[in-house]
Amino acid sequence: EAAVVVPTLGRLTLAIAIDGAAEIKSDLIQLVGWILIIALVELIPVPVWRGVHVGLGFPLMMAVAFIYAPQVAAAVAFLAASDPRELKREVGLLRALFNRCQVALAVGSASLIFNQLADLETSGAPLLIAAAALASIADYVVNTTLVCVAASIHFWMNPLRVIRELKVG
Repeated sequence: EAAVVVPTLGRLTLAIAIDGAAEIKSDLIQLVGWILIIALVELIPVPVWRGVHVGLGFPLMMAVAFIYAPQVAAAVAFLAASDPRELKREVGLLRALFNRCQVALAVGSASLIFNQLADLETSGAPLLIAAAALASIADYVVNTTLVCVAASIHFWMNPLRVIRELKVG
């Protein structure tokens, strides 16, 4: 978990300091709105397997990924990725940070793919749909890979078995 948390937070902080501060400053009210809405929606957990939950905020996080630059989208995802278990203190700090970082990495990846392929203001519908599909796949692959590796270490299981036992997401 620390092997994901430390570099993710370091790189995200650096990316925001270099490229994202102006966008965050100019859109601060909207970004806070996105964070609050997604955080509230994420508090409705859907159990998947052995204490692993998925949130219902995926469509909202994808919207953020399409609208904002990758570092901004990742920061919103990190701050918004709430988990009811955090409020109940059922999840330790490192696990909570890992969960938030893996969501930030997935959403940041989706944003990077989408924004490299399409522009919301100038691209046609077919390109927007294709870019959104590829961005969603990127989010899924990054998210699933990180969750699978963490769960396989945590439960001392083969990663392929973890993938087979995941029901949703």
